Formats: sequence, C-alpha cells, structure tokens
Amino acid sequence: MSIRKAAIRGIALAAVGSLALTACGSNGNGGDGGSGEGGQVTLNFQWWGNDDRADRYRQAIDLFEERNPDIKVNTGFAAFPDYWTARSTEAAGRSLPDVMQMDTSYLRQYADTGQLADLNEYLGEALDLSEFDEALVDAGRVDDGLYAVATGTNTLALFYNPGLFDELGVEPPAEDYDWDEYNRVLAAISEAGADADPQVYGATDYTGTFWLFIQWLLQQGVEPFTEDGDLNFTEEHMTEWLELASEVREPENLTYPIQRTVQLEPLAGFTVEEAAMEFHWDNFLAGYVGDSGVEDLQLLPVPSGPDGEKRQFFKPTMQLSVSANSDHPEEAAKLIDFLVNDPEAGAIFGTNMGVPSSPAQRDALDLEEGGIDARVVEYEEAASEAGYVTEPAPLPVEGFGPIEEEYRNLGQEFAYGNLTVEQFVNRWFAEAEIHLG
Repeated sequence: MSIRKAAIRGIALAAVGSLALTACGSNGNGGDGGSGEGGQVTLNFQWWGNDDRADRYRQAIDLFEERNPDIKVNTGFAAFPDYWTARSTEAAGRSLPDVMQMDTSYLRQYADTGQLADLNEYLGEALDLSEFDEALVDAGRVDDGLYAVATGTNTLALFYNPGLFDELGVEPPAEDYDWDEYNRVLAAISEAGADADPQVYGATDYTGTFWLFIQWLLQQGVEPFTEDGDLNFTEEHMTEWLELASEVREPENLTYPIQRTVQLEPLAGFTVEEAAMEFHWDNFLAGYVGDSGVEDLQLLPVPSGPDGEKRQFFKPTMQLSVSANSDHPEEAAKLIDFLVNDPEAGAIFGTNMGVPSSPAQRDALDLEEGGIDARVVEYEEAASEAGYVTEPAPLPVEGFGPIEEEYRNLGQEFAYGNLTVEQFVNRWFAEAEIHLG
C-alpha cells in the first residue's frame, strides 16, 4: 500500500468518526483594523516550533510578501505548551491571531466556541484545496464547517543517534523490538554512559508522553475514545502504561533527569547529545538535525505490541486556521493557500511540517539520497509498506488539548518524584472528567 493511500485511509476514518507576539490595531488580533499606507493590510501569524521552523517560515513569508506587496505579515512563535497558553488567553478576549497553527487536539475546542472562521467561503478563490486528498480536507472539518487546512501527514518514530551508540558500544534496537527491549536498550545506554562527560542517558521517561500512551492503547486493541467523545480506556490501562517503565526508574532512575530537561528548554537532552534516543513525530527530523548539528540521526518505528504488531497511524501533522474575528479573512486564507500549495514554499519547508498535503509541494521536495526530506518520506513509505501503519488516526475529540496538557504537567511532577502512579492516574482522570464532560 502506498504512503498516501495508507495515510488517507487512517485520516479518513478518523474524520468520519469525528463529524459529530505583539497585537496591534483596534481589533486586538494583530490585524491593522483596516488598510494601512497605500492600501496595505497587516496580518498577525503565530505558530509553535523551534528556530529551524522559524527560519523556514521567515523565508516563506518574505516570498509571500514579495508576491503580495499589499499584505504585510507580522509573525511570532513559541514552544508548544506556551503557544496554547497564549492562544487560550487571546480566545478569552476573542483576539486570536489572523492566522494560527492549529492542531487536531484543539480543533474542535476552538471551532465549537466560534473562535475560527469557516473557510468554505474562500474555497476555489483565495484558497484552493482541489488537489488535496479529500480526507485531508475533511480532517479540518467540524460538522459542516471547514476550520483548518492540513499542512501534511506524519507518524510516530524513535529517533536515535548512531554516533552515541557506537561510542558507548551498545547496539540500537532492531525494527521488530518491543517495549521490554526498548527498556533494555535505554538501561544499557544509561549504564554505559554513566562515566561520560557529559553523562549520557538512554532517553527520557517515555510514559510521560500522552500520544505514546495512545499508541500503546491501540496496540492493546483499545480505541482511546468513543464516537461520543468519551474515554474508552480505564484507570487500570493508564496504571499499566506508567508502570511499563518501572524497571528503568527503579531502584536507580536511568531515564534522563527532569531537572536537566527543564534547564535545557527549548532544547532537549537528545539535541545536546546527552540522550541517545527520543520518541517524536517523524517530521521533527529537520529540527533535530538543526538543533543538534548531527546529520546522521536515524528513525525507527515504535516498539511492537504484545502480538508483534506496531499499529501505527498517520495523522495531519499540523493545520492552519483563521480567526473568526480577523478583519482580513480573505487575505488570511490567501496566506494559507500560499503556505500549503506554492511549490517554492514547499521547497523551503521540506518535510518540517510533514509530508506535504499538496501534490505540487510534494513534487517540489528535494529528495536527494540521504537528505532529511528523503529520509522522512522513505521512513513513512517503509512503515506503510511493512504494514506498521494499520490504524486510523484517533478521534480528535473536544477537550483533547487540555487533557493532553494535564498529562504533560502530571508527567513532569511524576518525573520529579512528587507523585505516585496512583496519584497520577487519579488526578488525570478527575481532570479528564471535567474537560470531556
């Protein structure tokens, strides 16, 4: 099965199931409240990411402004948690940026509260999605409205630094590894790297990542959410997941120390070569290479479940949305169209925002053998052809964003040793009950 067919099948099933930095101007959303000198309008555009993505956006925005001299774009970015904290504050005052990066975790929350513009009005003129796979378009729909446009697709991967493995004399996992084998390799790296300067660890505590928990649930044959937007897993499931890493936490914690993680932000142990492995979405390869300077970082699929299957899924990498309170929604839609369709913009971004949604941008990728974009595309194609990607993307239920953030916060407290597994689980479920209603 081709990468596109596998990706679209997963996204389509999820979409069908889910149908149910400085502000200026009078409107507070970063637009200029009208036309400036010479009829120029100003858009405020915000995204999450790192310096590598910021540089790519800067190049793309420069090109957009060159082609559209009547539109100026003010930009800003933040790390993922800080980004959503800022958007939540703006939403309370109905002053979201004209254009903003959106995530499926938050789409329904912002769409259902009337914060996002319906882009159906601009289809065919300012915004052309005619060459997109229909399921990718549908991934941005809530009921009958189109509130987001997918930039591309991605899937989870284990990134590893082969230089550190060679230096410490440890073999990386084989593709058919499972979670127990991953724990063994993590421990072996941490033990071999204990006397290195700086000390090298295997990885962070992976159980603190909500999307990995979802991946593990699918491997257990459990759909994380019901079609009605309720939880479809139990406290026992979360307890079992958190205890999966107990052998690398006890008696001596072999995972990357949380104190150092916080100290390094927005970098990470993996990007400063103090950790040999890291789970993340595959499109993070460009950012990891840019932050670390290590050109030969490698990708593996996630560990296998109890039946030997990976049960991975493709999901929209990220999306772009327009504020319902923007004074310039047509120009905002035009900017999104450029970012997701223009071949030159596609060449600038590469696979930083996923394997591109539009054929024109996919064709513009520089797939030089061994290059970053080529390796991401090859990884997704290989994962598809090997039968690792078999599941539909989980339903983007309303309230997903807040419960994911609560899981992250609790994961940090847990890493500091301030919570037991039982306390973690009890507090998370109590919070989920509020947000999922």
